[in-house]
Amino acid sequence: MSEHSHINPQSSLDAILDVLIPANHGRGIPAAGELGVAAFVTEAAACNPALKSALVTLLTRAGNMADGISPCTVRQLETAMPEEFRLLLTETYKGYYSRPDMRAKVGVGSHPVHPAGYEVASESPALLSELTAPVRARGPVFRDPTGDQK
Repeated sequence: MSEHSHINPQSSLDAILDVLIPANHGRGIPAAGELGVAAFVTEAAACNPALKSALVTLLTRAGNMADGISPCTVRQLETAMPEEFRLLLTETYKGYYSRPDMRAKVGVGSHPVHPAGYEVASESPALLSELTAPVRARGPVFRDPTGDQK
């Protein structure tokens, strides 16, 4: 790293996450780094080599760019390394919005989306018949599992 090598990677990750999902203290909504989403991201990176590489690359670049993480720094990271940034952003969203307490705070139910979240209407018998007609017309197209030995 450059002269900025004193930057702590963990605090840099927390700062980047805070920019990606900032706090709204008026609504009692913490920022992603403040909430501890970095632990989720680093655990995911331990199982995903592409994410781990992206995280190392992004944090190294961030450490070389400035003494502090700002929205401008994060935009520069996104522009310079879009694929790595996309991986981090995806895991950040997963870590943040997978928490029931956070979903409730942003107006999404804390329960799973389905089956309790909304009702899924069944297809009508006419639509099911229309959708399956080509398959039924084709007839059996599989091998007999007994090998024609009856």
